Amino acid sequence: MVAKETDMPPTKSRKAAKKAPSRAAASTRGAQRSRSIVGGFPIRTAFVVVGVLGLAALGISLFGPRRFRDEVIRPIGAATYVPLAAAVAPQADRVWEETRAWRDRVGRILESINTEEVRELVAGRLSQWIERFR
Repeated sequence: MVAKETDMPPTKSRKAAKKAPSRAAASTRGAQRSRSIVGGFPIRTAFVVVGVLGLAALGISLFGPRRFRDEVIRPIGAATYVPLAAAVAPQADRVWEETRAWRDRVGRILESINTEEVRELVAGRLSQWIERFR
């Protein structure tokens, strides 16, 4: 009987041995690894925040806190707060008037429970609760 090609047991092909990486390639990998650590988004963001805070502190120390407040903070506040307050004020007034009955009712409830008897009861329960943790 003649052996066919398919009757032969399979053999593994041998792969060539890997060469050791050169020193230049190893140092490049180390630099890439360190760049990836520093280049990560959270780390970069932290560096930017620290840098901005440092520059702000330097600016405040050069200007002085009063001048910084008068020339930087107040104009920014006026430019942002005044239009916002003008837009929200009518709605806030309307809501304040609509909740008048509810606020009066809550006030009456609070006045009715603000008695000496209720205060003693609350103080007793609070002291019992504190004793549980001792």
